[in-house]
Amino acid sequence: MNRNGGLPLHAGNGRTSGYPSALGSLIKLKPRRLAFLIGFAILTLLTLNRLFSSSESNHVEVDRAEQARSDAEREAAVQKILQTRKSAFSFSDFTEEGLVLPENDHLLPATAILLGWKRLDGLRLIVNYLARYPYIKQIIVWNNNLEERLTDADFHFDSQYGTPPELMINNSGENLHDLAKYMSCSLAKYEHCYFQDDDWLNTHMDSLYSNFLNSPSLIHTTTLPMINIEHRRWSFTNEEIKMHAGFAWMGTGSFLPRNKAQRLLEQAASGNLAKDRTRVVDMYFSIWTNQYPYQLINGLTPLDQKNGWSTEGVSDHWAIVFRNMLDAASRLHDALKANPEISEKDYFPRDEEVPLVKDRHTRSPCHNDKCLFKTSIDPFPDPKEVVFNNDLQSIDEQNQKFYALDFPTNEFWDKFSFIHAVDHDPATCWNSYKSPQAGDSFGLQMVTATPMRRLTINSSKSLSYLDGSFSVMVSDHRGEQWITCKHTARPSSHSMQLDISCPSSTALPKGFHNVKIQFNANLDKPIEVCGMEVDGMQV
Repeated sequence: MNRNGGLPLHAGNGRTSGYPSALGSLIKLKPRRLAFLIGFAILTLLTLNRLFSSSESNHVEVDRAEQARSDAEREAAVQKILQTRKSAFSFSDFTEEGLVLPENDHLLPATAILLGWKRLDGLRLIVNYLARYPYIKQIIVWNNNLEERLTDADFHFDSQYGTPPELMINNSGENLHDLAKYMSCSLAKYEHCYFQDDDWLNTHMDSLYSNFLNSPSLIHTTTLPMINIEHRRWSFTNEEIKMHAGFAWMGTGSFLPRNKAQRLLEQAASGNLAKDRTRVVDMYFSIWTNQYPYQLINGLTPLDQKNGWSTEGVSDHWAIVFRNMLDAASRLHDALKANPEISEKDYFPRDEEVPLVKDRHTRSPCHNDKCLFKTSIDPFPDPKEVVFNNDLQSIDEQNQKFYALDFPTNEFWDKFSFIHAVDHDPATCWNSYKSPQAGDSFGLQMVTATPMRRLTINSSKSLSYLDGSFSVMVSDHRGEQWITCKHTARPSSHSMQLDISCPSSTALPKGFHNVKIQFNANLDKPIEVCGMEVDGMQV
């Protein structure tokens, strides 16, 4: 390399001149000839520039057309959902009088927490959408956008569904990012909060809420199959120090106890969490509860996702996620190791909450949001099989520890995850991955009590080999005491219809919430379910 820092000039033929030989030849040309060549070169460059500019312009127009088509399809899907979705729960049950009735003692009102930034249309849509769900009794909008202040007049409630929730708006003095969620929840009127970002629409509100009611002390989230499989690997366990934590995204719809949000603020303060990390405290929250989140798998409905503050000025978003996730796990590990019991030094709980991961059988919302798919057959290893000793340099090291176990591949889970049993698509199927054993089961949890008489199971294969190897059982919404029903199986080429007759019970006056098929013997191969029907209604 020469002293000027550029590429070395080729002297050629032993020349010592600093000029390339071609440039020397040009200098020797006559002025008229030189002017002609320069003019020709300029004309060529202009022509090429016009061609490339035209090509680039065409690509831009194609991209714009594709984006417009994508936006139109997304808007059509959203409008279809808005026209058909409404809650199966009654508004009268969530009045002050209704909540004290004995039959409603399990119902819990909640406060929805929404962050405002630069997507006001999406925020308006979600506020109005949540108002059709009676358990959302309060909505707090925290506006992080200093350039646009919000008022009650910016939002409209459709009162055709019932009494609208109480609306509170907080125009922040600075952009607090994710921290604002937890500050808002800590101030909520009700003991449980619902989180929702403004770029997604949760089309399975009733299903998520129903599962939350069964274990309201846990975080309940919902996400895509491929995100779920990542979260299964992002679990951090060390039984010697009572560490049993897991990561989960909160923004696509999640229920949580208010006291966990309040505790996070105490944890962040006592741990001297830097300001840049408090702004992404979503990446710390679920891990610092020291509990495995309860996560359902379903499709997500995107809204306008432009102008996301979390990606502004960020070149590698995932690097930030992994760095903060590992930092959260590292801080939790060190705190638990240093202090055997909870104290004001760290505020981290030590006891694992129930149900334990092995007892969590609710898996995916039904497509119509009227039920949930349940099975005891979990293809993933227990998170306790991988021990976290705070010695990871990257998240890939954590992934490899789980891959070393009997862990489904991404390709398998994308094709055969739980959601495909109840996604209203006969071309997709849930595959149990493992062969069902005696005592294993699968079935449905209905959002409301249902006097079911017929259950149909569809598959990609004949199910006749199952006849005589299972029992049909039902229970109430708690799923604690089960009643065995009589059934008649009518198998066909790719389905099995079960005519069900259950004994009358005072515990089930309006029907039952849970129905399951429980195997009485070990099977020699995995089972596939491609759809289910309740009294002729495809779920």
